[in-house]
This record gives sequence, C-alpha cells and structure tokens, in this order.
Amino acid sequence: MYMYSKLRWILGIVFSILCMCSSIAVDAYQNSLDSTIRASNKIVGDWYDTSGNKVLTISNGYINGCPIVDGVDFVGGYPGAGVFIIQEAQGRKAIHLQWMGYDEHKTLIINKKVQLSTIPQRQHYELVNGVYLGMTKQEVIDLLGVPSDSVDSRGRETLKYSDLGISVEHDHGVVTVINLIGDNVRFEKSGLTRESSLIEYYNFYQFSRMPSEFSKDTFQGCFSIGHGEYIAFSDGKVSLTLYSN
Repeated sequence: MYMYSKLRWILGIVFSILCMCSSIAVDAYQNSLDSTIRASNKIVGDWYDTSGNKVLTISNGYINGCPIVDGVDFVGGYPGAGVFIIQEAQGRKAIHLQWMGYDEHKTLIINKKVQLSTIPQRQHYELVNGVYLGMTKQEVIDLLGVPSDSVDSRGRETLKYSDLGISVEHDHGVVTVINLIGDNVRFEKSGLTRESSLIEYYNFYQFSRMPSEFSKDTFQGCFSIGHGEYIAFSDGKVSLTLYSN
C-alpha cells in the first residue's frame, strides 16, 4: 500500500512537470508568433511592382489574406528583414521580406529578387546623370552603359563609372546610394558638386541642422532632403541615399 501511494505521488509530480513544460512551449511559440506579427506591422499596406501591379497586401497578421503562422531569421528593426511563414490553402509557404526606405522610397524586396513599392508609380526627387534612388540595376546599365568596375559584397553591388565621376550602390538590385566621386558631376536639382560648400548644401536642401565645414570629410550622419532621401558627406565624396543613418 505504501509503495502504491508513493508511485502515485511520483507519477503526479511527473505529470505536473510535463504540463508545465507544455505550457512553457506554448508560451514560447506564442511569443515568437507575436513578435513575427509585430514585425509585419512595420510593412502593412498594399505593395506594387515596377509595372504598377499590386502584388502584396499586408494587414493585421495576414499576407494576401493568408494568416502569418510563424517566422524566423529576423534582423534589424527598420530597415530590417526576416522570413514570414503563411498558411495557404495548399499548405505553408515561407517568404523572405526585406524592408527599407521612407516616404516615396519605402521599399519591400521579396525573396531577395522582386522589388515592391507602396505607390504604383515610383517617384524620386534628386538625381545624378539621370540616375535616381529606387532604380533597378538594369535600368542604370541601360542608361549609363557597362560600368568601368563593379564590386559585389553580401548582396550589395557597387557599379563604378569613373569617366562620369559617380558610383552607384545596389541592395539586391535596387539603387540605394549614389556617390559623387568626380569633380565635374553634379546633382541635377541643386547643381551642387562635391566641391560645393556645406553652406550651399544647407541653404538649398534646408537641412534640419548645419553640418560642420571643418569635418566635411568625416561622416556626420545623414541629412534629410525630404521625399525619403538623404545626403551624407565622407571621405571626399557626397552621397545621395535611402538610408537615414
């Protein structure tokens, strides 16, 4: 009788531990799903391809009407990236999404290939030699020809046009940075060059703060020029970029 009672006591403890572990696992999964849905809230809305076709709608934990059921490999906040797993009628589907840019340049990249925008027709403000932020790599090559040099590093490719005095950086095929590296190239809106004073830049673009002329060749952060575009100064070059820092 004593052994039977002791066995029941031990089994009761084991059962309690199993229930506790199950509860912890469910809570951990729920926390993971909650964080995945919070990540999706950064990119809610309708998303269009370069032809103006609506490709994705993200809202309230759903992608194209399919519930988000899991996620993995999230990095950054904004900009950021991660894999969303949705439940379709025929089964689960994993989608890698990368998000960047602000205002007119808010951009979403699907599976590191397809570029989407929140507006059907892409817009831009400043440009250099006809090149603007948000263009595709192929559009740049069609416009300027084959670059004199190119460097690819972890999905970011830099096309260098030495004769034109510019280099163009792509993230998975999307122009994110345009650098003035020559003396004769200029921004088309302002007409400013890398030799122009920071006072001229400040007065034309109406920066929210005045950069230091003494530190012109040292990175002082990115200066907003509106429209989701920024200008930065460093290492003897001037950059037009989608990135705010």
